[in-house]
Amino acid sequence: MTHRLELVNVGRRFGGLQAVADVSFTVGRGEVFGIIGPNGAGKTTLFNLIAGIFHPSAGRVIFDGDDITGRTSDAIARLGIARTFQGIHAFRDASVRENLRRSALLARSHDPVRHMRNAWRRDRRITPATCDAMAQFVGLSEFADTPAGALSYGSKKVLGIGMALMESPKVLLMDEPAAGLNPTEKQRIGEIIHRIRDEQHIDVLIVEHDMRLIMSTCDRILVLNQGRMIAVGTPDAVRTDPAVVDAYLGVEYEFA
Repeated sequence: MTHRLELVNVGRRFGGLQAVADVSFTVGRGEVFGIIGPNGAGKTTLFNLIAGIFHPSAGRVIFDGDDITGRTSDAIARLGIARTFQGIHAFRDASVRENLRRSALLARSHDPVRHMRNAWRRDRRITPATCDAMAQFVGLSEFADTPAGALSYGSKKVLGIGMALMESPKVLLMDEPAAGLNPTEKQRIGEIIHRIRDEQHIDVLIVEHDMRLIMSTCDRILVLNQGRMIAVGTPDAVRTDPAVVDAYLGVEYEFA
């Protein structure tokens, strides 16, 4: 397995707070990689460092063999790293199909001149059939003409995944995709994640609190505590690691 993404001794300090310290790991091609830890462990900060929203105070981020440390989020998105968010980021009054189309047109550029040029080129390629194919992929075909604001919360989360996929990424960062969902919806998210990896050939990084989803979905898992790595390995190795058990004492996580 060759590496798609590599972090080398990455750290981030905010004033006197060391949010992330000396984190190193690799994500292989064809891998679903999970990041877990208690609240405040540095999980979302780590995502933001990969996506270029924050720049590391120390260390390097390497993507497809290129050092992308310090590049803007716009530049990193154009290289092929997309993300979903904990909240709902959709045009409420636009249909599911239109939300997917707009995501494709807006992808990878926040520069107005470049955006207008790229959007004109992409508009000729993003057909209704392309959007309908993505709606079918994420299980929203029957809602293609439904305004996003009328969807259930679970379907809005799925739409957010589809919108990120319309950017044609190589790597998808998913920030708590199961937050607020019921068990059936969480199972649906897990199935979509595996299809993204197996059918779209997109590598996936997940930050998530739901341990059932993480343990059943991820090939390997990184555990953070107070901004530092305490374990990385397969689900079986992580769930029995003494340092992980100690870090989660008093926290009601189910590892079964």
